[in-house]
Amino acid sequence: MSETNPFNRPEYDRDAVEIHADVTGVPPKKYLPKSLHKLVDARDKAYDAFVDFEGDHAELLQSNWREVLRAKDEAAGRAAIAEGKDPLSVPSALEDASVKRPRIIGALRALRDAAVTADRALTRAVRRELPAIGELVEPDVAAAAEEYIRLHREAEAARQRYGAKLSLRSWVTDWSKLGLMTDFVESQEAAPRTASGGPAVDVYGNPVDRGAAEVRVIDESYGAVRGPGPKVAVHSKANGSVLELDSDQAAALVSIGAAEYTEQSDTDEG
Repeated sequence: MSETNPFNRPEYDRDAVEIHADVTGVPPKKYLPKSLHKLVDARDKAYDAFVDFEGDHAELLQSNWREVLRAKDEAAGRAAIAEGKDPLSVPSALEDASVKRPRIIGALRALRDAAVTADRALTRAVRRELPAIGELVEPDVAAAAEEYIRLHREAEAARQRYGAKLSLRSWVTDWSKLGLMTDFVESQEAAPRTASGGPAVDVYGNPVDRGAAEVRVIDESYGAVRGPGPKVAVHSKANGSVLELDSDQAAALVSIGAAEYTEQSDTDEG
């Protein structure tokens, strides 16, 4: 068996072609002086020509082009025999590509060089025009800043109104689920709070983002509110009195031997 590395065969030489045209991203034309527009167009045209040519000849530029085309030729030979034709009369895709590929690579490199040259001309001009570009940019930055400040104020005001409306939900919860007849105190502004009265936080105790996340956590906190459980009667072993407690409190006293269930409670439990 031959120990020659198959990847050292001549057919693999220079098969891997990596030709890149790195161009510089610049702002839209509205932020560039008109003197730069032609340079942008020229650079974009040159770069598009490079990309289009590369895409049109992608098969011949990939490193395994020989294997791909050899497989095509083998399939063509099989088809020729099946059709009763001479397989050598069928044009070879591999031979055709072997002849064309060097020219395609050369053309692609030329297109790459043209795109890079046009890009360098553009970047030199951009550097010269930076003061003028800054003047075109600033009005939009200022307008966006004003909008951001305005909407932030509106969002904060809406959050305070939401927090005030939550006091209605809290009052309903007190009366309907907790049996607490609390007084309702109306307010126009308030920081949003969960059912327990605290700020909305995640499972790690960190404040959640304001907006939808905060509303979701608060809604979930109210959805988790449960009223007191059923009352259970127990005899206190300390003084013999009968106490009516929540079932979990009664169970705790019985478990430590401080009380025992009454007959009525035993009946209810059984």
